[in-house]
Amino acid sequence: MLAEWRANIWMAIELLLVSVVLFFLADNIYTVIATLNEPLGFNTDHCYVLRVKELAEVSPDYKAYESREDRYKDLLTLKERILARPEVEAATWSSNAIPYNPNNSTSQLDIDTFSMADAPMLIRRVDPDFFKVFKIEGANGETAEQLGEILLKERIIPSDNALRRKAGIRSLKEMYGKQMVLGGHDTLTLRASFKPMKYNDYATVHGWAGASMFERINGHYLGFMEGISVRVKDNMDKDFQENLMADADKRLRVGNWYVASVDSFDFLKDEFNRNSVAEMRNVIICALFLLVNIFLGILGTFWFRTQQRKREIALRMVSGATRSDIFKRIVGEGEILLLSVTPFAIVIDYLLTHYEFTSWYDGYFEPVHFCVSVLAAWILMALMIGVGIYFPARRAMSISPAAAMKSE
Repeated sequence: MLAEWRANIWMAIELLLVSVVLFFLADNIYTVIATLNEPLGFNTDHCYVLRVKELAEVSPDYKAYESREDRYKDLLTLKERILARPEVEAATWSSNAIPYNPNNSTSQLDIDTFSMADAPMLIRRVDPDFFKVFKIEGANGETAEQLGEILLKERIIPSDNALRRKAGIRSLKEMYGKQMVLGGHDTLTLRASFKPMKYNDYATVHGWAGASMFERINGHYLGFMEGISVRVKDNMDKDFQENLMADADKRLRVGNWYVASVDSFDFLKDEFNRNSVAEMRNVIICALFLLVNIFLGILGTFWFRTQQRKREIALRMVSGATRSDIFKRIVGEGEILLLSVTPFAIVIDYLLTHYEFTSWYDGYFEPVHFCVSVLAAWILMALMIGVGIYFPARRAMSISPAAAMKSE
C-alpha cells in the first residue's frame, strides 16, 4: 500500500467524500424513521367528526335566540342527544383542536420565568370530554378523565414539551404549581401537562407544532366550532355514518343546530397526510437513487482497481497464496483505506452538523442521532467496499495464472 501511495491517496479522497455524502443521507433517513416511530399522542380509531351547522335566518324553522347562553344551551343539548346514542362512547365539541385539522390558533403562554413572546404555541380550545374521545393522557400518568377535571378547574393544560424547544426544558413535571400567564394578562396555575401530540403522522413532536396547549372552551367560540367529535364503541362502526344521518332530521335537530355531515377520522387522516406522504416518498426515492449511484461508483472504482492487479493476483497464486488469502488482502486494503479517512470524515460530519446543514430533529446536534448516522455511513461504506471488491476479485482469481501472466 505504501508503494502505491499516489493511487491510494486519490482513493482515500474519494472514500472521504462518499463517506460525508452517506452521512448526510443517513442523517436524513434517521430523522424520517425517528419521526415515524414517535407516539402520536392521540388515538382516532373509531372516531368521527359531525359537522354541525345553524339554520339561516331565512329558514322557516329559524329560531331567534334571546341570548348567547340560550344558543349555547341548545348546542350542549345536541351534544347530549348524540352522546345518548347506543353506539357513542364519548362526545366533545372544540375549536381548531381536532387531529388532522388544517386550521390553527396560537397564543402566548409564559410559564414561571420563561417568556414565550417570540414563540407562541398552538392553542386548542376543547371541552373536558375531548381527552376521552381522543384518549389523550397526562405526562404524569393522569387519565383522560383526570385531565378533563383539571381543565375544568385550571382552564389551561400545556403539552409536556412546551418549553423544550425554547428553553431546553424537556418536561414540565417539576414545574407543577408554578404560575402561567396566558396572552400576557390571565394568571393561572400549572397543575398538569399532557403527552405531546403530533401535528400529523409525519411531523415530529419536537417541531414548531409540537408545543401546544388546551384551553377550556366556552360559548364565545360557537362561531369557530369545527363540529362535534365522537368516539364509537368498538365493533359498532358498521353503518354508523349512514344510521346517524338517517336520524339527523328527526332526533338531531335542536333549535337552529343540526348535523350537516359526518366524516371519519380515517378519511381526514388520509387527506391531511397526503402532501406529507408525497414529500416522504420523494425523500426516500432520492435517497435510494443516490445510494445506488454511490454503490455503482464504488463498485466501478474497485472493479477497475482489481482488474489492474490481475498479474499481481496471479503471481501470488503461483507463490502459494490461497484464494482466501488473496481476497482477505485485497478487501483488507480497501477497509484500511476507509479506516484511515474515517476520523477526517467524522470531523467534517461534525462541522456540517454544527453549522446546521443536516436535518433538524430535537436540535441539530444530538449525540445519539449523530453517532447513529456516523455508524450507519461507515457500515454502508464498508459493505460497498466489500461487495465492490468481491466480484472483480473473484473473477480475477478464476483466470489461470499462466493466462494472466503471459504478457510478462
